[in-house]
Amino acid sequence: MKQHDENEPFFISEEAEAEMIEAGYEFEPPPIACTGRLRGVLERMSDAELALQPGEIADQERKHRQNKPFSGG
Repeated sequence: MKQHDENEPFFISEEAEAEMIEAGYEFEPPPIACTGRLRGVLERMSDAELALQPGEIADQERKHRQNKPFSGG
């Protein structure tokens, strides 16, 4: 099996998992469980941090911030 240095999720079927376990492969849970929503994380970012984030949800948050009226205190 070829290993990749990518941080992308890797999904396999239950049948493939069973075959790999039978062959001696051990599955380990990820070191950190993700319990937050991406949208909530992006909402808490500064504009500069948000500008560095790729993806459709980040694009939606940027658009939301542009359309949001300024409410100075």
